[in-house]
Amino acid sequence: MQDEAGFYSPLHYQPQWLWLGILLVLLIGSWYAWILLSTRKKAPVRQDAPVRHVPNLDTLRAACLTAIDATAADADAGRLPQRDAHQRLSFLVREFAGAATGLPLTSMTLEDLHRHDLKQLATGIAGIYPNEFAPQPVDSVRQSAEAARQVVRAWN
Repeated sequence: MQDEAGFYSPLHYQPQWLWLGILLVLLIGSWYAWILLSTRKKAPVRQDAPVRHVPNLDTLRAACLTAIDATAADADAGRLPQRDAHQRLSFLVREFAGAATGLPLTSMTLEDLHRHDLKQLATGIAGIYPNEFAPQPVDSVRQSAEAARQVVRAWN
């Protein structure tokens, strides 16, 4: 309808168009929600943490000390090169500490050992490092073996 100024008033829509629009918006929103929720990865079912077997420290200590003695004896007898003996001593100490703590210590750097607050182990390994990597070992295998024994004996 035109008023006296010549303007047409807005047309009035029938109420079913409003409800149809609301229904359409709800359907589209539901469709997006279904798509998003159905494609999400489901959280894994939490299983109880495996019980960590704590080995007997005295048994570990005895085995490690025996292996250290055998390494020193092999190096003294000439069956094992000095560099290899120093590397084996370092590995034995790391393996012992790794079995005692459950951490993968055989692949950690000295900085990692300090970060895990294993300062005594890091100090012992640092004493063996120069002998492992220097062109000529700085200390004898006996000295490195004694340093390794001290770390193992002092472990608690």
